Amino acid sequence: MSKDRWRFNKVNAVLLICTILLAFAAASCAQVEGQSTTGERLRFEESIIGPFDTVTTLIAYTKDQADFDQFVALVRQDLDHYHKLFDFYNTYPGINNISTINEQAGKQPVPVEPVIIDFLEQCLWANEISGGRVNMALGAVLSIWHDLRLQGINDPAAAALPDPDALKLANQHTDIRQVKLDKEAATVFLADPAMSLDVGSGAKGYACELVTRHAIEAGYDSFVISLGGNIRTVGVKADSGGKWRIGVKNPDVEAPEEIIDVLSVSDLAIVTSGIYERYYTVNGVKYHHIIDPDTLMPSQYFDSVTVVAPSSATADAITTALLNMSCQDGKEMLAQLENCEALWLKGTERYSTQGYDELLGGQ
Repeated sequence: MSKDRWRFNKVNAVLLICTILLAFAAASCAQVEGQSTTGERLRFEESIIGPFDTVTTLIAYTKDQADFDQFVALVRQDLDHYHKLFDFYNTYPGINNISTINEQAGKQPVPVEPVIIDFLEQCLWANEISGGRVNMALGAVLSIWHDLRLQGINDPAAAALPDPDALKLANQHTDIRQVKLDKEAATVFLADPAMSLDVGSGAKGYACELVTRHAIEAGYDSFVISLGGNIRTVGVKADSGGKWRIGVKNPDVEAPEEIIDVLSVSDLAIVTSGIYERYYTVNGVKYHHIIDPDTLMPSQYFDSVTVVAPSSATADAITTALLNMSCQDGKEMLAQLENCEALWLKGTERYSTQGYDELLGGQ
């Protein structure tokens, strides 16, 4: 993936780990290594650097170190695979991925693994339920912003805003109806040769959910996966029966409190997206990476949105949409979904669903 995304994630990795550890430390025992002599499961923790250009933190209760090592190996192998499938910057030998689909836009349908079809179907669903507030076909617009953000980060003196006419021209090639999925043939075709897919708003969450389900099928039932801030909890803490306590990051990076909330959850996903991390500065003004499809400029609604949902795939699919609409519209969208809750933050203003508030502070 791109250099500016990797630079951001290296910095954010430290913050991410601190957030997780601070939240867990309030209610979790210290990490134990070895083998239980009583049949009780032990708590282990490890971080993986690489897949999706971020840090993945794993916490699990297993019978011994060898069992935990198998858990880590399963997660790592799956993440490596999905990283390659959902990568829209790079291609890999022997693999047709999102980048391959973009390269073949307007040329020919691309045979892909069924999981890519399933993922893109979810992207279509997110676009429909949000009224177009998130659009995987916005790649032509987002690439302009991406290149200028990279330029502005590497050379602040050369930082510049996109040409409005260039954005409008690129936006003519973002009609999501031109994404043609053939499930029977397992192919994807972009009918517009100038179109490109950008799946940054949903890929990590979808991969996290797939990995989680695989781990459950393998017999693991007490663990947390945090894939670059896409957090998925399974079961409860096996040593105490308590729920997992997950910290929600404060979007005000200058505030003394790094964690603004602590949620007590089990078998739920928590995904936070915000405007405070990936940005560059032009004439003293920060321009972040969440682009409003209407204005083609960075969204002005909120500083961050946190979604709690039964699935990491669902949570990640709708966070960007919620950042691109009013709180009232967001609540109306959430009302169509089962067991999905949210927190919206803007400066000193705070909005939340009742279900979100009910998760605060419990054991």
